[in-house]
Amino acid sequence: MPEQILIIDNNTTSLRKLREVLSKEGFGIITVTDKASAENILRKMNINYIVGEVGLLGLTNFENGEIK
Repeated sequence: MPEQILIIDNNTTSLRKLREVLSKEGFGIITVTDKASAENILRKMNINYIVGEVGLLGLTNFENGEIK
């Protein structure tokens, strides 16, 4: 199974372009446009990487490589 990337962005054009580029590199891509959808995916799936807008997610602190 390829490594999974969750992409969070409210710009559907950006999502489409990122999906195209990263899927060509062999990654499994999941895209969402809001924080609630991202949280739902993270509860249900094993995600290796997250790419997205920090502000969209309401995140303010990054510590020791973990989002808190």
